[in-house]
Amino acid sequence: MALMMTGCGAQTTPGAAMEPSGGSVAGSSFPSTTVRTVSGASLTVPNDKPALLYFFTASCSSCVTGAKSVGAGVSMAGSTVQAVAVDLDPGEPVNTINAFMQDVGNPPLSVVRDDGTLLKRFGVDALGLTIVLDKNGRVVYRGVDPSAAQTAQAITAAGY
Repeated sequence: MALMMTGCGAQTTPGAAMEPSGGSVAGSSFPSTTVRTVSGASLTVPNDKPALLYFFTASCSSCVTGAKSVGAGVSMAGSTVQAVAVDLDPGEPVNTINAFMQDVGNPPLSVVRDDGTLLKRFGVDALGLTIVLDKNGRVVYRGVDPSAAQTAQAITAAGY
């Protein structure tokens, strides 16, 4: 599978809700799916609690700020949201992904390397995309590089 994105983020205001070119719009529902974290653990998303998905690659410079903001928002919400950082480059070495997460302060996010499953399922069309699902898998937020406050607000809207 080839992943082709022409840059980091999209030409939208950070945090602005946006319509994807295909996939998840607010109100869409998605069944649970099981993925494997970079540490080898199985993770089912969503799993009877709200879930946050942050899509990035370790080589995306604007994803540094985005991952920090999303991580801060997860911490601000003080919730039991299932927060997942999804690396979209299936060939990116795990040590590179781990170094990226360390560089952004090890935010409270489980990390998975996508094989294209989540990219397709959620219609990812920009790096920095953040999707928040309620516990039933319904999309309550979709935006690129939200602020920490916007992230916390979206988690709250998901009903943690």
